[in-house]
Amino acid sequence: MTVRDAASGTGGSTPAGMSGAYPVSDGASPAMPSAKPGCGFTLAAFCDTFDAPSAAVGRAGELDVARWSAGRMHPQGPTAGGLAIGISEATLPPCRAGLAAKVVPDGDTVICDPNDSIDSNHLLIAVGAQNYGQNSYRIRQPFDFAGRTGKIAFDAEAYVVSGLLGFVSIAVTEDPMSIPSFGAGAKGTSNDEGAIVPRNGFEVIMQNTCGGYVEPPVVGIRMFNVFHDSQATYAVPPNPPACVSTAEGKLNHFEIEVCEDKVTVSATPVSANGKTFGPLKQLYTAPVSLGFSRGYVIISVHNHATIKYSHDNGFGAAHPYDAWVARWDNVGFDGPVVTHTREIEVPDSLTQGMDTGQPVTNIGYRVADVATGPGGTLELRGVDLDHVASARLAFSAWYLNNPLDGVGKYSLRYRWNGAAWRDRALTAAEVATLTGGNNQGAIAQTIDVTMSDLVGGNNTLEFVTANVPQNYPPAVANVDLVLSVK
Repeated sequence: MTVRDAASGTGGSTPAGMSGAYPVSDGASPAMPSAKPGCGFTLAAFCDTFDAPSAAVGRAGELDVARWSAGRMHPQGPTAGGLAIGISEATLPPCRAGLAAKVVPDGDTVICDPNDSIDSNHLLIAVGAQNYGQNSYRIRQPFDFAGRTGKIAFDAEAYVVSGLLGFVSIAVTEDPMSIPSFGAGAKGTSNDEGAIVPRNGFEVIMQNTCGGYVEPPVVGIRMFNVFHDSQATYAVPPNPPACVSTAEGKLNHFEIEVCEDKVTVSATPVSANGKTFGPLKQLYTAPVSLGFSRGYVIISVHNHATIKYSHDNGFGAAHPYDAWVARWDNVGFDGPVVTHTREIEVPDSLTQGMDTGQPVTNIGYRVADVATGPGGTLELRGVDLDHVASARLAFSAWYLNNPLDGVGKYSLRYRWNGAAWRDRALTAAEVATLTGGNNQGAIAQTIDVTMSDLVGGNNTLEFVTANVPQNYPPAVANVDLVLSVK
């Protein structure tokens, strides 16, 4: 098994302690390098240029599992009909010889050959999940901007036909969460997007069509969202917004400057070849009070409802889409190389199901009631506890949030390695999110793990719930064990 060099994205040797199928990072290894040139930085703390499919894979498809954690979700009734977060097939556009015409998780995340529009190998993400579906990819290495202005840089296909089809976003969150999104509709609705919100962090939503279906297409920032204790401040850019040209299948270059009290987002016009970019234009800048100085960079592709809205062509779609597709390249950030974490992931379930007569692939795990007992056992392989000071379990969860008056009694129970059950009641912030009127039941949760519950090597994990309705059963997905190393 190989891992990629944390600074340049090139191949490197496997760090010590990385045995087994699913251990995914050992940041304490002396093999971790210092910053190197890459992704346009003189010194990049992290850079991935997506040069080739990784030999070490996991939930993030062809991305290097040692460097990337992936999450998927659609929050609108994901456990109906026996499902456990079922994801629809996605048609894959031309990318690389030998790939299937239609893909499902985890084959929806692939490395493409150069083409006429992008003259380098690059990442392609195809999101088949409908009705507020989303794929997100978290860089496992933390981004540190303490006492300085840090910079994140990336190239992305920011093309939008309509915000009702799909768009891309980027977030920085304090926690190692999956799939950060937002719920900004009028109170009592969940049409925008009603999905998982970060506990603390910010998010840039590149969804603005800048006045309609103009030709050539343009894009701007629709919202700049700041989150504190799972409550959001949604900032809308001035009208008219600052916009840049974009195009389907082509890349813009983005740079985000981040400090604890200010965030600035800039972008170039669309590039003809994915390598040469024009001058940067400031799209948005705002004072903030983040309350943290080290977090996780997460890139996302959102599928609002491509099948629903592209097939009637009433929203400017040139052709129907069964998925929203976006391409990325040269994702990196500057600063110190933070090397004090290692992670182990639970793989997606990848069981098959049917939703409205169409095949879907489940990525999550349904959670039974305590009276029934655990419905299954999750396994985390090759856990290395050497020099570990603390551990957290980070995952996505879905709960039926109706009736609202019962949500405050919900409790998730878990146990490691068949030992005693432990309770994880919903926090006040989680209850507020689920009952706030703009959420469809999906939340991010973390658990501080008691170190004596873990063993070196393979570990088992089981969940049950108490006081949670089972007519639409709860589910967990995108599970990562994050170890803090001394």
